[in-house]
Amino acid sequence: MIDDDREWLENGGRAGSVLRPEIVNSWRRSQLSGVSPDTVAILPGAAPLDSKIARVAVPILSAMAEVLIGANTSLLLSAPDGTMLWRWDEDSRLSTLLNRNSAVVGTRWSEDVVGTNGLGTSLETAQPITIHGAEHFAEALHPFTCAGAAIRHPITRRVAGTLSVTSLTRDASPLMAATLLKLVREVEEQLYGDSTLRERELLHHFLTERRRADSAVVVVNGDTVIANKAGAKLGIDHRSLWNQVEAGRAPVADVAPERTEEITWRAIEHAGSVVGLVIVADPPGPDAPTSSAARRATPPRTPHWSDLHTQLRAAAQGPDRVLVTGESGVGKRTLVQETFGSATPLPELDGAEAEEIGSRQWLAVARELLTRTSEDAAEPPLLLSHLESLTLGASRSLGRILDALPRTGDGLRMVATWTPTGVEPSPVLQSLLDRFASEPFEVPPLRRRPHDILGRLVDQGPAMPVLSGAAVDLVERHPWPGNHRQLEEFRRWMSIQRRPVLDVADLPKRWSRDAARARLTAIQAAEADAISAALTAHDGNKAAAAAELGISRSSLYRKMREYHLT
Repeated sequence: MIDDDREWLENGGRAGSVLRPEIVNSWRRSQLSGVSPDTVAILPGAAPLDSKIARVAVPILSAMAEVLIGANTSLLLSAPDGTMLWRWDEDSRLSTLLNRNSAVVGTRWSEDVVGTNGLGTSLETAQPITIHGAEHFAEALHPFTCAGAAIRHPITRRVAGTLSVTSLTRDASPLMAATLLKLVREVEEQLYGDSTLRERELLHHFLTERRRADSAVVVVNGDTVIANKAGAKLGIDHRSLWNQVEAGRAPVADVAPERTEEITWRAIEHAGSVVGLVIVADPPGPDAPTSSAARRATPPRTPHWSDLHTQLRAAAQGPDRVLVTGESGVGKRTLVQETFGSATPLPELDGAEAEEIGSRQWLAVARELLTRTSEDAAEPPLLLSHLESLTLGASRSLGRILDALPRTGDGLRMVATWTPTGVEPSPVLQSLLDRFASEPFEVPPLRRRPHDILGRLVDQGPAMPVLSGAAVDLVERHPWPGNHRQLEEFRRWMSIQRRPVLDVADLPKRWSRDAARARLTAIQAAEADAISAALTAHDGNKAAAAAELGISRSSLYRKMREYHLT
């Protein structure tokens, strides 16, 4: 009977009565995507085991795999694009058949590539589904039964990956779907536990605003978007919006220019920095104005360098230990010295010197200075800089020294600086950081302080060239990954230019490309990355790159122009 339905699909007739509606719809999508039922396409994809979903899910699934031994079952985990990240199977026959059909790590199993299957169809519909035997679109997959379900991030509710429990059809168990959903729940619970404090803070603000049943609610930062159904319909480009927030501009008119709702927004602040944005759109009243100019908002104010001294001094009122954090080059040590050592520089113990002089000698000096500072209130606070440079052993020993010091409550005794490295700190380093005030003070990166950028580049006297208006705009939008070090290097470059006015064409070409990329949505940025990688892999051969990407050359040229890829 299913063969009759397959014939219906090929001939464009009506479906028979055997196939479930969800399978009919999946077959239609598969056919429209150009999937062949006669072969299983092999399309490679990135399979990073250090991705968040892999780091969280694989330990849970590996532990559960032991329970499934003897059940002739395989567990498959995929990334949000359907690329298989991990596979476990214990039955050799099942493993051989999966390998034969290219169900291996690093291949894409999305529905538009392979057709109807447990991983891909659950990813496409974001709903749990079980595909039995001949319900698979590709005939080579008919020996299998696959239960698949999407794993949703518990905060953003976006699909973080998909999980499938797969077996040969003859070994399929009616408990497959129940087992699958239990595993998904466990992974989602662990994802919540692995979420950062900032992500949880965004969720708290979202849940607070969501109580207003008639309102559209969106909470965003640079990496996260949380929205209810009405908020998702606003069509907000969160990346572009956040870029403007970081630059200190008020993008209210750009939030949803075609909407007539009354839109308000407020900043979520942490240690003096804007870490998120809450956007609420209320349905318009009978007399509500329809122009975007009527929308009200209070734009978040990004601090100037001069503001940071006051904010840090306020944060140090009470605790005897303060941790100052921020990206490399933002001026953490300079800020501490200017705030607390304006008259006499604070004594400093630099963690970066521990490797040079030896950890044992460095720790001996640390013990002496910390003891003196803690026991004598007349001593100035001690600056402990570059904690991220310490080895695990030195971090553990420094923690023990701090634990042994008296806590007299005589005001600020020490300030430490730490630069995040982009990965979660080790338990030992995190334990050391926890010995300071619970709220670290974050120095915002330079890209969030456009006034400080222009203050170092504009109106610098007759010896310095002038930036044109377009160049000023580009300088403001540049991300400045090197922060103050990069800014000072750029100032030195400006000072030796012989032209009185510098325009966009005089600035590094990469800056224009970076600025254009910053305005892309997350999907567009991923597409631009894929195109760039394909062009690089084929030494700029556009025909070969288009063939690899599965698009026409005209589409490739259009997207290259759109994404400023040269």
